[in-house]
Amino acid sequence: MIKLDIERIKELEKEYGLPLYLFNRDEFIQNYRELENTFCAVYPKYRICYSYKTNYTPAICRLVKEMGGYAEVVSDMEYELAVRLGYTAGQIVYNGPMKGQRLEKHILEGGINNLDRMEEVMRLCSLAGKYPDRKLQTGIRVNFDIDAGYISRFGFDTHDVGHVIQILRENNIRVSGLHCHMSRARGIAAWNKRVLTMLSLVRGYGLDDLDYISLGSGMSGKMDPELMAQFDSVATYEDYRDAVVKPFALFYADKGNHPELLTEPGTTVVSKYVDFIARVEGIKTVRGKQFVLCNCSFHNLGETCQMKNLPMRVMPETECRERVKVTNADLVGYTCLEQDVLFRGYTGEISIGDYVEFGNVGGYSLVEKPPFIQPDCPMVELSEGAHRMIKRQENWSDIFNTFVI
Repeated sequence: MIKLDIERIKELEKEYGLPLYLFNRDEFIQNYRELENTFCAVYPKYRICYSYKTNYTPAICRLVKEMGGYAEVVSDMEYELAVRLGYTAGQIVYNGPMKGQRLEKHILEGGINNLDRMEEVMRLCSLAGKYPDRKLQTGIRVNFDIDAGYISRFGFDTHDVGHVIQILRENNIRVSGLHCHMSRARGIAAWNKRVLTMLSLVRGYGLDDLDYISLGSGMSGKMDPELMAQFDSVATYEDYRDAVVKPFALFYADKGNHPELLTEPGTTVVSKYVDFIARVEGIKTVRGKQFVLCNCSFHNLGETCQMKNLPMRVMPETECRERVKVTNADLVGYTCLEQDVLFRGYTGEISIGDYVEFGNVGGYSLVEKPPFIQPDCPMVELSEGAHRMIKRQENWSDIFNTFVI
């Protein structure tokens, strides 16, 4: 967590109000470069493609672009943002099961695309038929078992890849890349299986001229000790390098073609570097259970808070207030939902008006915050002792302007 002192928090509160997101720009850059450098040391043609769906705050996406990263998008909405930030089609990876109207223009301009289903194959073949003198190209998303405990719904079964390749080649479409991504499988064994399976497909189908191989996302990132302690084990960038990048580099060491190795991190690079500041609004006991009400909701904190306790600290607003001793209390949000729990099992002293800081909220938080009961709050970027607003407070008009009243 950023761990600002009380006076700095009060300064930010006076300027922007609470609750408030805080983005730590300097540590974000440091983490991004560490991941990039760790992989590039073994295979120089490695590139990060930042997952917009994880956190599409434009200031963060622009920072990725400045550092040479690509944009990984899954909708026309996200695609439009990448274009407005100055990305060209060749720097945008268009993934996802429901690509929008921009897909055709993206492909015609040489953009990176990974087909997810047969309807997209037919869509691309139709486009190729309209431009018989053009050699179009595309990647293919493949689906295989990595012992994640479920069957993914995305991409083509490896047994169907040969058929897809045949159809594409018959329509004068070049296979330029292979892609895979399976969620909820951050372990080293699962990632090693990703790379070995992808390389076996290269061998099996003679894909000797690929431009890239993308292994998707889902690596563990940096964590505060309080969060890390809740996992059995957490892999490091060096662990992924040894299990993924080294076999990839070895495979291509004696080959003439060296495709780019892509990954598409979201939470890995951003989660730890966004904090959230809220305020205690109420304390109550119901049938022996204590609850601490905060002026935010679990939607503000992202999906991790529903599975683990986020790093959290309580900061007294003033030493003059009477403090309450709570035991095994749940910190809860302002919604009318029973599942709106921010932190489980807090024991300590607390008071109405105290500040509460939650760490590791950069992933799937503000992008998934619905206009439910309250608009979303602002975000402030912190860098070298300075700060600036990178997302303003939402208001009533932001929510209701699309309705007919």
